[in-house]
Amino acid sequence: MKYKLLAIDLDGTLLNEQSEIDVENIEAIHEFRQKGGRVVICSGRSPLSTRWIANTIGLKGEPIIAYNGAIMLDESGEISEQSFFQEDHLLNFWELCEGESIYAHFYEGDTLLVPRVTKWNENWIERNILTLEKTGGRRDELEQFRGQCQVKVVEDLYQYVKSQQPKITKIAVFNEQGSLADFSRVIAEKVEGLEVSSSLNYLNLEISPSGVSKASTLVKLSEKYAIPISQMAAIGDNYNDSLMLRAAGLGIAMGNAPEEVKKWADVVTGKNDEAGVAQAIRRYLLE
Repeated sequence: MKYKLLAIDLDGTLLNEQSEIDVENIEAIHEFRQKGGRVVICSGRSPLSTRWIANTIGLKGEPIIAYNGAIMLDESGEISEQSFFQEDHLLNFWELCEGESIYAHFYEGDTLLVPRVTKWNENWIERNILTLEKTGGRRDELEQFRGQCQVKVVEDLYQYVKSQQPKITKIAVFNEQGSLADFSRVIAEKVEGLEVSSSLNYLNLEISPSGVSKASTLVKLSEKYAIPISQMAAIGDNYNDSLMLRAAGLGIAMGNAPEEVKKWADVVTGKNDEAGVAQAIRRYLLE
């Protein structure tokens, strides 16, 4: 086959608008694997969330990329590599958020650190570990995964970071006033050590440690499995997928992606509610 590995985003890509995975997508993924291809989930979601989805669709035995590349899970689902924010970068960022009255929450492993309860973190465990009822998720396994997640209210994040020295791997930023594109530029000007992207057309920001991205993980996977990046394909739908789509030998944008993201890709497939992943695999990869 021309392409030996496929990196797949989740939200807006493999997951449909009901947060389920169409059977056509699952079947196409396994057709590609049966021909010798590797399939790697590459998502901004947490390690537990990505593992739960991989297990449900039968992707055990494949590596997983979580938190946009900050955490890599090996074939057995154990953390093989992770990147953290430096303390001074984290504190500088939090001071900027406080000064601009911008809400942010922080991911410490599978624990969500929040300054207060808001609509952006309510029911986070349920939204993090999806039900996947129509996809085939088992209730007992679902509850087991959800039981390993936690939301912790930290009113004084500055002091918490100073005293506890948490290993933060991702930050998410939200705002009532709409687009955060301007704030992303302020971050770039005033805070070092951060990689800023968005998965909701700048209605949110996803922030990783410097040098961490979905694209950087393709390089690591290339080295680990001796697969040239030119023989990798990647499929995604949003701005945090853009570098990955450009880095891969074949970058595939979803039909529901913003027009700018489509321009960065080599080809465009159907929407996430049209089993666009299956369309792409069968059209471009099963050769």
